[in-house]
Amino acid sequence: MTTVNEKPQKISLKRIHYALMTNEQTETWGEVKTLTMPISMTLTPNFSEAHLDAGDRVVDQEAQLDSITIAGETADLPTEVLVDWYGHKKSAEGGIITNANDTPNAIAIGFESGSKLVWLLKAKLKPGEETNTTRKKGETSYKVYPFGGEALPLIDGVIKHTVDTRDTGVTATAETFFKTVAKPNETVETP
Repeated sequence: MTTVNEKPQKISLKRIHYALMTNEQTETWGEVKTLTMPISMTLTPNFSEAHLDAGDRVVDQEAQLDSITIAGETADLPTEVLVDWYGHKKSAEGGIITNANDTPNAIAIGFESGSKLVWLLKAKLKPGEETNTTRKKGETSYKVYPFGGEALPLIDGVIKHTVDTRDTGVTATAETFFKTVAKPNETVETP
């Protein structure tokens, strides 16, 4: 019997990192930029599933990961991020021009959560619902910036790379892991 070492996972979301995909054919990324005030990040895997029924029972089942739905909120989305993520244009006055023809840029988006370091290697994001309300007497509220989208597979099928810094032999730190975006290398286990 083999015992697997279980460790409680501390939940925290420290930073969101992203880099524009500069070439989708060669799968390369530009400079990594960092947002320091994330609020939440939810990842929901999407599967294609099939069941084989025979002899009045299910005899086989297949499930394949297709993409990962991303939903998040930040305390701010600066102009540069709006241009990078959503494909908006900057105006001569320094504002944002939102056009019906804007298309989101492919980006890698990563985050630090507790001891986990995560890169979603190819994502396309869209802005969430924007709420503007009048402040009521005696109430204070904050404006948040929601976003959502999909993490898509690279040519070889890789969607996500996660490193747990508590694992034995892991030398990656947030500083090294998020310095650049690179496709992960598989380890070949010897029996």
